[in-house]
Amino acid sequence: MIYSPGKRYYFGHKLNANENWFSTSKNIIFLIKTISKNFEKLKFYPDSDNFYFTQIISKTYNLKKKEIFICNGSDEGLFFLFFLFKNFKIKIPKISYPFYNVYSSFNKIYTKKIKYKKIINFNNIIFPSPNSPYGVFFKKKEIINKINKRNFIIIDEAYCEFYNMGYTKYISNNNNLIIIKTLSKSFSLAGSRIGIIFSNEKIIKKLNFIKHCFNSYTIDTINNLIGIESIKDKNYLYYKMQKNNFFKLLLNFFFKKKNEGNFICIPKNIDFNFYFSKKYFFFRNYNFLLRITISNYFILKKIIKNYFLWS
Repeated sequence: MIYSPGKRYYFGHKLNANENWFSTSKNIIFLIKTISKNFEKLKFYPDSDNFYFTQIISKTYNLKKKEIFICNGSDEGLFFLFFLFKNFKIKIPKISYPFYNVYSSFNKIYTKKIKYKKIINFNNIIFPSPNSPYGVFFKKKEIINKINKRNFIIIDEAYCEFYNMGYTKYISNNNNLIIIKTLSKSFSLAGSRIGIIFSNEKIIKKLNFIKHCFNSYTIDTINNLIGIESIKDKNYLYYKMQKNNFFKLLLNFFFKKKNEGNFICIPKNIDFNFYFSKKYFFFRNYNFLLRITISNYFILKKIIKNYFLWS
């Protein structure tokens, strides 16, 4: 079993990979100018401990540095977590992020597939919040009641900034809560491959051990600096989330949905998908639904206009 990424298109409107259509932090523009004057740094290996990046994350999320693990994209972090818990019977959602199945199969882990709405009733679980591709999530109280010392709970928060309900403040040495984040979505850095894992000191120590068995330099020098500037720019992140949520509200209203994240899902219609592909709109095509990434006002307007022409 392998993962099939969203198909790459070199023309038209690519709305099949949940990439953030709003530009990344303007701080990075100034950073790139600084890097261009300091090419000397590139002759050295990157900082394996990500010292300054970890420090910024620690201050931003109010956690200890020993509770933070930085990886080469959240997908690498997920692989390390599945490898770490390969001797456990992990419960994963039946319909969710395909990499859960890929990593389970690769590491020969016995997993049990549970309906997303019921997975919170089991122990040793992993799930996205909100879930992809449906954009649904659990009530905060349900998750808080599940956090304990005996069993682990891994929450994939790839889209959490889009609905402002993260759980990093509940990280503690008194529980086995694990949060995995990515800078690909809300921070508009899909091309930089930066992921972060938050958990208790014991689990983070084990993840660092695994990392040094694979590749000690998971984040390169330039992406380390890019990550620092993006995390620091809270105001711009808030501004982007407001824009995304406004367009999401319009698209949800138009299609009569209640999806969270930076996407909406609609029932699959072959004629609809074929018509829009001819108009150079490319959506993520599942067996049972179509997933449309939230984009800007110009594209949203064209989607609605073409919808009426199609219908």
